[in-house]
Amino acid sequence: MDERLGRVGMERRMIKCSGPAKAADYLFLLRPTILIPVWTFFLLGAYHGARAAAGEIETRALLAGLGSFTALLGALYIVNQIADRAVDLERNKLFLVSHGIIPVRTAWIETAALVAASVALALAFLPRLFTAILAASLALGAAYSLEPVRLKRRPAVDMLANAIGNGLLNTLAGWIAIGAPLRGWEVLLPYPLAVASVYIATTLADREADSRMGYRTSGVLLGTSRGLTLSAALMGGAAVAAYFAGNNQALVSSLLSLPFFLLPAGSMRKMGIGAAVLIPAKAATLIFSITAGFLFHAYLPCIAAVILLTRLYYRRRFGLEYPSFRGA
Repeated sequence: MDERLGRVGMERRMIKCSGPAKAADYLFLLRPTILIPVWTFFLLGAYHGARAAAGEIETRALLAGLGSFTALLGALYIVNQIADRAVDLERNKLFLVSHGIIPVRTAWIETAALVAASVALALAFLPRLFTAILAASLALGAAYSLEPVRLKRRPAVDMLANAIGNGLLNTLAGWIAIGAPLRGWEVLLPYPLAVASVYIATTLADREADSRMGYRTSGVLLGTSRGLTLSAALMGGAAVAAYFAGNNQALVSSLLSLPFFLLPAGSMRKMGIGAAVLIPAKAATLIFSITAGFLFHAYLPCIAAVILLTRLYYRRRFGLEYPSFRGA
């Protein structure tokens, strides 16, 4: 989901970006809508961990783990905005840091506070191995965004980093948070493939802009046609892996997502490349989230509340419709 508008909308957005930071800005700096996949795969990991341990999920442990991992990933999303602030200013998007509403120093302070809160929750309520997962996620997230490593501008490696961070470490965090032993964790292997599939689709939406900025991402290297083919193949691979791992939730979600990866080719003429290639990413995110919602009944109302509050915030703060399900 992106916030690109036409020239008139961009001028209006620049005007509405002026003024001091507000309390809500510091919350939405965490980008709650892209935390939804984080929550989805965390909950799926917790569900599979509970099944492997043949036990019940303790609510306190689940909420502590979810809160800890949310704080950490929110911090990493802030780091990404700090690192990309010049690019985001050029593209006129993600305004809070790039347009100087929240100063860089303040953003770093919020990042440090979130990391500290994440670790404190983990040490107080969760197994020690969970802290190791946090440390691995923090290291990978920093390497993804920051120089000199900056994995996000390295083709293939950027996809692998997302697959490991958002598909494997994320689900393992949920698994470990509820106290399940590592035995049988292989059931989680379809999720990194699904995450990699969605990631490729999202990089294709930014391919032209990334190319102009000199970034050599996987999307830039592959091009639209090959990128869509690889994206579909990875989602198909997730379905195959789910079948052999006996992961029915991943199998159904992958199979339901797969047809959407065939839509962009026929939709580009009508919608434009950027809008069309995001169809599978949005659809797959929704499908996997609905699957998690069937397992945790309070989850879908929470997602709905996050989306509604985000739309209200962006409309009042910046005068735009975000998240939008019409186009890019």
